[in-house]
Order: sequence, then C-alpha cells, then structure tokens
Amino acid sequence: MKKKIILYFSFSFLFCQNIPFEIGEKLLFNASFSGLNAASASLEVIEKLKINNKNVYHIKFTAKSKGAINYLFPINDEVDLWLDEKTLLPVRIHENINEGNYRRLRKINFNHKNGYAIINNDSINIDHTTQSPYSLFYFFRMQNIMKFIHQDITLIQNGKIIKLKLDINKDEKIIVPAGTYTCLTISPKRKDDKQFKNKAEMDIFFSNDENQYPVKIRLSLKIGSLILKLREIIN
Repeated sequence: MKKKIILYFSFSFLFCQNIPFEIGEKLLFNASFSGLNAASASLEVIEKLKINNKNVYHIKFTAKSKGAINYLFPINDEVDLWLDEKTLLPVRIHENINEGNYRRLRKINFNHKNGYAIINNDSINIDHTTQSPYSLFYFFRMQNIMKFIHQDITLIQNGKIIKLKLDINKDEKIIVPAGTYTCLTISPKRKDDKQFKNKAEMDIFFSNDENQYPVKIRLSLKIGSLILKLREIIN
C-alpha cells in the first residue's frame, strides 16, 4: 500500500503541467468511416466540481451518425468523463454506447491511490497510470509528450487491464477543416505485442503548440478506418 501511494504522488508531481483549456472549450469533429462522411463528434469541457473531495473536470464526448450511415449503422454515443484537476487521470467515467445493434452502459470509478477500479459492480486492480481510451485525449494535452517515449501506461479495455508502450513521432503536418497543424503523434501499442480486439490500431495527433489539441484521431479496424478530424474550436 505504501509503495502504491508513493508511486501515485510521484507520478502526479513529475507529469503535472499547466492545464491548456478552460471551462466551455468545445472541440467539434467530422468523422468519416472508410472515406464516407459518417458522423459528427465533439469533446466539451462542461464544468469543474468535486467528487469525493477531489476537484475534477467534467468532460463529455458525443458522436452521432448522419446521412445514409444513420440508417445503415446508427451511432449515438455519449461518454462522460470526470478527470482529476491536477493529473487529468480519470476519476469516474460513464459510457452510453449505441452503435448499430450494439449497446453498452458502463460506469467506472477509479481509485488510483489505492490501486483499484469499480466497473459496474465488479472490481479490478489498476496502477497509478491507468487510463480509459477517452481520457487519453485530455491527459496528453498537459504533458511533455516526448517524455513518454520511455514510459509505459495501462488502459482499461473491455473490463481488462492492458499495458501499453507508446510510439511517438513529431513534426507531422496535418491538414484538417480547422486548419493546418504541426503535430506530435501518439500510437499506443500493447506491451506484449499482441493485437487489440478487432485488430484495432489507434493514432492520436496532438498539435505541437501550447494547447496540444487532439487535431486528428484515427482508429483502424479490420472492417475499415474511423477518422475524426477537428472542424472547429469553440472557447
């Protein structure tokens, strides 16, 4: 227990930087699937509040299909995240996923200090770096990303803990509807070199500036590629 507490506070101290966003920031994305205009998505910083005496940011991710895709494969996803004000590690996540005939309602409560998380009614052991795929979009916005070349993190995926290594590239020029950005790219890989479910691969392109916006998110699956491109920034 003592070792876990020391690791938790060491992690918080080492990587904590200035928060590059404010309440009310909203990032709007166009989403395409295998080249088809498929959906609109957003990431919004809703408010700051307290959970269990901890200051947290409430952030909401939404994705909704449009056009022909809405009839062929309707998407209506909402994910609420509550992230620690100092570390941007997840404290609580509520997922409401509706994609075609697939439905998922999941609540996750994280206790990094004591090394566990509650997923619906089940518990799982975690470590001081454990993330959700959704929290990565904000966690890395306040980090010196290049420091993570030699760092491992862990991720909760489908109720299991997966250890990740990070491939990081810099100075990639990315053009999206919101503009042209020079980006740092993070590509999470499994530490055990196994494939993710459905042969998924993810790349997140962060603008190499003081805001480190998630400019582009690419998720490659065995059935095609889902790409989110930043369309508009509302502050």
